[in-house]
Parts: sequence; structure tokens; C-alpha cells
Amino acid sequence: MISSQTFHVVSTELVVGAFSVSGLSFLFCLLLHLDVLKKADWKPMFDNVAHFTLAFGLAATPFAVLSGLSSSPGEGLNSPILVNKMFLSMAGMGFAIGVFISRWRLSQSVWATSKTATVHCTTGLAACGSMLLTASAGGTFLRGESLLDVLSLPYDAVLLFPTVISGIGLAIGIGLLVLGWLRMNAISSVH
Repeated sequence: MISSQTFHVVSTELVVGAFSVSGLSFLFCLLLHLDVLKKADWKPMFDNVAHFTLAFGLAATPFAVLSGLSSSPGEGLNSPILVNKMFLSMAGMGFAIGVFISRWRLSQSVWATSKTATVHCTTGLAACGSMLLTASAGGTFLRGESLLDVLSLPYDAVLLFPTVISGIGLAIGIGLLVLGWLRMNAISSVH
């Protein structure tokens, strides 16, 4: 039987590897669509790699999160670093899901203009960056060091909002989801 700590290491490495490759691919997609790189025949390749590895990393993320919670010392989220890891991984998942929804809804037209390509690639890079920050926080929590120690990131400080501000944020988020859903349905009914 495999221990939860070992399973967490394996699933975390899958997530980090997939999101790293995805981030590099989104960076190349951005450079290709802004004509910094002049290899037009590379566009479909990096588009496919970016989205496939993002999907793979997204599929492995719940395993990393759940195994991390079960293997952490103590009773769940008792450390500010673990709270930040949870926040960063959920933000990364949200960005990744947003990338997939936009790619699915817009298909190839997501690459039609430099503005849409820039927004799409930036969102993909934000998903990858959030997951890599999560992994860095995990290294800080487990070993007391990470690759990003040179940046002196405040992993041990948790940004907490008062209940009123959290409620306003929740209401805005739900409102934006409803508006987005209505707009998606209105667009699809026109076609």
C-alpha cells in the first residue's frame, strides 16, 4: 500500500511538470501570435501542447490537493502556508477552467486577434504561475526552502477579509457567473 505522503509527492510532481510545460507552451503561443517568433507552423503545435498539458495538470490537481490534506501534519489547514497553498491551487484551477471554457466556446477564434490571444495566453500563464507558486509554498512548508526563496514571498501571512467584504466578493462573483452564463446562452441562440 502506498502512503499518502508518497502519493502526494507523485501527484504533485505530475501537476508541477504538466503546468510547467503548459506555461512554456502558452509563452511560446503568445510570442508566436504577437509575431515575436516568426514560425507560423509552430502555432498549432504549441496550442495543442499548452491545452493538453493544462488539462493533464488540472486532472491531477485534485489528487495532489486531497493527498496533501491527508498527509499534512495536524488537523487540516492549521498553517498559514497550507491556507495559501489551498488559495493558490484553487486560483490556478479557476484560471485553467477559464482557459478551457474560452477555448471551447471561441474555438480557433481565440487566436484571431492579438488582444484575444494575449488575454488567453496570459490567463493560461496565470494558471501555471499559481500552480508553481503552490508548489513553492509546499517546499517552504515541508523543507523550509523553495526555488523562489530569492523573492522572499510571504507564504506565512494569510490575507483574510472581513465577512462583509467576503460577502460582497461572493455576490459579485455569483453575479458575474450568471451574467456570463446568460451571455453565453444568448450568443449560442443567435447561431
